[in-house]
Amino acid sequence: MQIQLSISLLASNRAASLERCLDSLRPLLMQIPSELIIVFTGTDERVKEIASCYTDKILPFTWCDNFSAARNVGLWAAKGEWFLYIDDDEWFEDVTEIRDFFLSGEYKNYGSACYKQKNYINWNGIEYSDYHAFRMARIVSGLAFQNTVHEELVPRVMPCKYFETYVNHYGYISENGRGNKEKTSRNLPLLLQNMLERPAYVKNYLQIVQEYVIAEDWKKAEEYCREGIRLCNTHEDDFYRGWLQVNLLSILCRKDEFEKAEEEALRILEKGQPRELIKLDIYETLLAIYSRREAAEDMLYYGAKFEKILSYMDQHPALWRQQTYADVTENRIKMPDRLYQIRINCTECALKLGDMDQAIYFLELLPWKEESWMQRYYPIFDKWEKSWPEPFRELLAHFPKESSYLLLQKATNLDNGITKEERQELFVQCVVGTESSYLKHQAVKEAVLIQVDMAEIVSVMDIDDWKQCAEKLESLLSIDESEKLKASTEKLVEDAPIYGLWLKKLIYEKELIQGFLTGDTMIQLLKKYSGSVLRFYQIQYRDEMFSDRARIFLPKDGRFALFVWEALEKMRQGEFPEAVRLFRIALRFYPKMTGVIREVIRQMTAKIETPSVNTGAEFQMLAGQMKEALRSMIEKKQYTEALPIILQLSPLLPEDLELLRMRQNVLRMIN
Repeated sequence: MQIQLSISLLASNRAASLERCLDSLRPLLMQIPSELIIVFTGTDERVKEIASCYTDKILPFTWCDNFSAARNVGLWAAKGEWFLYIDDDEWFEDVTEIRDFFLSGEYKNYGSACYKQKNYINWNGIEYSDYHAFRMARIVSGLAFQNTVHEELVPRVMPCKYFETYVNHYGYISENGRGNKEKTSRNLPLLLQNMLERPAYVKNYLQIVQEYVIAEDWKKAEEYCREGIRLCNTHEDDFYRGWLQVNLLSILCRKDEFEKAEEEALRILEKGQPRELIKLDIYETLLAIYSRREAAEDMLYYGAKFEKILSYMDQHPALWRQQTYADVTENRIKMPDRLYQIRINCTECALKLGDMDQAIYFLELLPWKEESWMQRYYPIFDKWEKSWPEPFRELLAHFPKESSYLLLQKATNLDNGITKEERQELFVQCVVGTESSYLKHQAVKEAVLIQVDMAEIVSVMDIDDWKQCAEKLESLLSIDESEKLKASTEKLVEDAPIYGLWLKKLIYEKELIQGFLTGDTMIQLLKKYSGSVLRFYQIQYRDEMFSDRARIFLPKDGRFALFVWEALEKMRQGEFPEAVRLFRIALRFYPKMTGVIREVIRQMTAKIETPSVNTGAEFQMLAGQMKEALRSMIEKKQYTEALPIILQLSPLLPEDLELLRMRQNVLRMIN
């Protein structure tokens, strides 16, 4: 059986990523007639062990700072009809499309193929740029790799098959999540040497610009960008020139030279006659510049041009592929955070200018079915409502009926004649339909202010979402709002205890920390606070969790509440040293309550120092009689006679505020 596909890769000293790479190739090697060739450029014996599990064809290569030379070793050893190459720090997500390409015989109709390379921007596996990499070719006479670095296969035999299949690649990320400068320091000398040998080879300029961008050497990046553009103008190469043009604008913006970038962009549009894809990228740059400048009219003008070309490209999808080069792709133009932000900015500019037709046009282009994106814009909608209330109400009529934001607007509109039950249902639908913690908080807050029953609303929220909402409810500061919040909390404790108790805990906590409470008022509130926290956890945990041995497994605020509860009991029993000890242990787990506990200890210490005689009924009666006599003396202006009595009584009644005032008044009169 003839080998249809030869797969080759360079293996250095990256054992971990190599194993993942080879594992992703296994379906191809098992299901189509194929061979695997590994060119070993490293020294790690573990790499050779891993490689030998997948193939016997391991070719040694002494590294000589020439990627093409190493690649050609694998190519020239290949026996297949087609050749595919991959790096040892890449791996396929799914090879079904490539497998079917060969099993169906479709490969006979093509001379080359591209699969996608996803280059991740950071380690979260979410953000990336991708492009179709020319990595597969029919093996023909003269096929070889060229360039010492950023090697490429030539000649490229057409037609070319474009796969949606992709490899994952994290190789350009450094430890700080930015470009891999280690690779740059390796590649730059090779590129500079190659440029001396081939000064008219334009692709070197593209590659060296990329390396200087990764190195954040913006001056050099701009210099080589401009040199490359001049070289392209002599060769009339639209693809290379377009890539260099959009990267020049990006570099100028990274240098904060926005006016210069704007001038360059407008000059390219006027004189350069760029392709549609390049125009779109340039428009995105201009729109970012005008957004910074708050140039509303320019935003709308170029926003409309951008959308017109974007629509044209979508109507002629072949253009996306025909005009793609490197990372200047459809995905780059439609990168959601850029594309949707343009539409938000244009909608806002139209509102600012009073152009409702344009506002509606851009608004309707937003990704209404993608709640994960729409939730980012709910705070912006609220800002619009405050800034342009009348136009915004008109704009609301064009929100989709199922929009969570619109449901909240309907629920909070007190003039629409709906019942409390209907409002409650709208609140529930809003919370169920959104992923936005911001909108959930708004819904909960408005439900509190309207005094809608909260139980059904919180029942569709998980406890983590509820905790976020509850913390933000502390912004209800007016007396009326605070009273409504307390009433809703008490009702919620009855109907949905775990939610109500958490909210009560936060209300008590804020009052204790910020309320400047004293005396018994503070002690009683601290007891209510610790009791609410303990009840919250008692609902969720078994009784054994509150034992001395198991309490270590409680959340820190739960442990704090437990020690405070015990300290308050010791304080009630008059065991003050033990109470102080327990309070101090409690603070280890919840230091944000330091001010509260310090004040409790201070007031407790003052009580300890107060003579115990002052608590007796006989003493209190005598003190009352003496105060009555003092009032009479002061009324008769017998200040000299009153002062000795006040000085004798003050140490015995240190907390008596009336006596405190008498003392000050008498001293003022005598002096």
